[in-house]
Amino acid sequence: MSKSPKRGINILLHTSKSLGSERALSKKRKKIRSNRKPKIVRDHSWKQRVLDDTEGWEAVLPAEERILPRSREEELAELRVKVDEEIRSAEEVDIEQALPQGWHEGIVTEISTSIYEVDLGEDTILCAVRGSLTATRTGYTNIVAVGDEVWVSPGQAGHGVIERVLPRRTVLARPDPHNDDLSQVIVANVDQVLIVSSWEEPPLWLELIDRYLIAAQEGNLEPLICLNKIDLAGDEFDYREEMRVYEELGHTVLYTSVETGEGIDELRAHLVGRSTVLAGLSGTGKSSLLMAVQQDLELRVSDVSDYSGHGKHTTSQVSLLRLDEGGYVVDTPGIRELGLITVHRPELVLYFPEIAELVGQCKFNDCTHSHEPGCAVIEAVEDGCIPLSRYESYLSIYDSLPEYYTE
Repeated sequence: MSKSPKRGINILLHTSKSLGSERALSKKRKKIRSNRKPKIVRDHSWKQRVLDDTEGWEAVLPAEERILPRSREEELAELRVKVDEEIRSAEEVDIEQALPQGWHEGIVTEISTSIYEVDLGEDTILCAVRGSLTATRTGYTNIVAVGDEVWVSPGQAGHGVIERVLPRRTVLARPDPHNDDLSQVIVANVDQVLIVSSWEEPPLWLELIDRYLIAAQEGNLEPLICLNKIDLAGDEFDYREEMRVYEELGHTVLYTSVETGEGIDELRAHLVGRSTVLAGLSGTGKSSLLMAVQQDLELRVSDVSDYSGHGKHTTSQVSLLRLDEGGYVVDTPGIRELGLITVHRPELVLYFPEIAELVGQCKFNDCTHSHEPGCAVIEAVEDGCIPLSRYESYLSIYDSLPEYYTE
């Protein structure tokens, strides 16, 4: 029995339409699937993998995945710090045990026009820096600083090459003048900072002392305060009363005069056997104090400028100098302003303990302690419980700090 030609045509048309519909549906399905994002597979083994991997967080954590919910971000931050410390500790052990044969470990004592003087113990050599170090991300503009402990390989003509900078224990740093996001290391790996001020010529500037106290705490340095040129004071009561606030806060305050020799022996006792960086305004007598402690240091000194009333920049570069009785001292150029790059407004009170203990008594939780009604800090200043000089330093430093945290 033969099929009808018309029926055959209808079957072909129906089949063609069905295939076309299936192809269209298939294309539609493929299009939908291609626009869907792949499902993220949660991985909760990230901590252990970070501990096993010293390449950093970026190599381990997927960028799209939130490891903890938003309500537990603080817990994540604390865990990151803990893991980072464990990694850093492991790296330091490896560094101590892996000094290549023929290399030497030394301390950078002076830097001048990309030439680094390194003390190897029995000898001092001039070094260049291996080019690959300049690409290291450290958060600082200078890859190598005075005081850095470094590995040095032999170079040409008796010179050396700095191959590696070991982790820094302490740092005295200031904001880089050309890049607000980076710091400049003034000196590394010293035990303490001697904050030198003068009673006159130039006059005592308490805010700079307060700034150095904060920088010392940030850099894990022990602060010492030295009030120099006390021979220019009319009455001993005046300068001791001015510095009493720091003694009550538990800081060591030394009173010295190069002219009369007062306090020099006590200063020497605090320097011997330790590494110390001297910091303060030009003209306060930092270099003169060091020469009084040890005469053969041969430092350049000059008088205060008659024009500005400030000291002249006699010391032009940072130098690490060895003391005969043991220890090092670091003479630095005078700094007229010390910025604080790692401190933000909300946490400034932590560096003023006399203010911090009162913040819970303020009327407002977000009180800035500058103008708000019901501020316990302002009331304490008015009652004389907080020295006006410290409060004025707090306000001045507060205005100079960034308002919010930035990534």
